[in-house]
Amino acid sequence: MSLDTNPIAMDNHTLSGALNATMITMNGNELVLQNDMGNARVETAYLPDGFVPVGMKEHGGIVYVASYNPINGQS
Repeated sequence: MSLDTNPIAMDNHTLSGALNATMITMNGNELVLQNDMGNARVETAYLPDGFVPVGMKEHGGIVYVASYNPINGQS
């Protein structure tokens, strides 16, 4: 995978990006492209009415969502 070259200048056999993938690196050398777990629907998670998500972060297996309600200014 090449992240340094503009995709317009790459040939058809070069990967310029990947969804749900990570490069395994050892001592600064990129070795292997590995598959990461993809997205999944969580039925028990929701935002209160009027709130929109503005960011998220996963830490320790928990996803934290920052949200904002533009009607009442709450976050």
